[in-house]
Amino acid sequence: MRNRKWLFPTSLILWAMLIFFFSSQTYEEQSLSSFLGRFNTPYWYELLGGISFMYGGAEVSVHSAGVDGFVEFFIRKGAHLFIFFVFGFLTVGVWRSFVKEKDLSFSGSLLCVFLYAIADELHQKFTGGRTPLLQDVILDTFGGLLGILFFLLIKRRYNRA
Repeated sequence: MRNRKWLFPTSLILWAMLIFFFSSQTYEEQSLSSFLGRFNTPYWYELLGGISFMYGGAEVSVHSAGVDGFVEFFIRKGAHLFIFFVFGFLTVGVWRSFVKEKDLSFSGSLLCVFLYAIADELHQKFTGGRTPLLQDVILDTFGGLLGILFFLLIKRRYNRA
């Protein structure tokens, strides 16, 4: 059972490498447009046509991006949330394995998530077709926070049992 102590650190390193790999891909390499293009029909334009908002200084709508680009935006942002949810979960797992102070493990984990989100966006600055966005840092950090809170919820329920 001693080796379980290294489960979270090893998983976190592998997950951070996966995030780095995804950030190294160009926008075109990650594009889902060919698959989502089949939704560029009048039905979907009419259904989603009334939704419009700003993100990163650009309008996000069916009219500005097409149905495929609009849906892909939500898939990409959902991926940000999920990837950093797992990153936050693993990060607090590492902190809790080595630091027993609950407040320190929470704040240290959140700081690590925030710093990695910044590093991830800076890395994208040097990747073709990618744009670093402050909004994505916020989204990533929020996803990480949700992962941290989920870990702590599971830990609390496990300790009660």
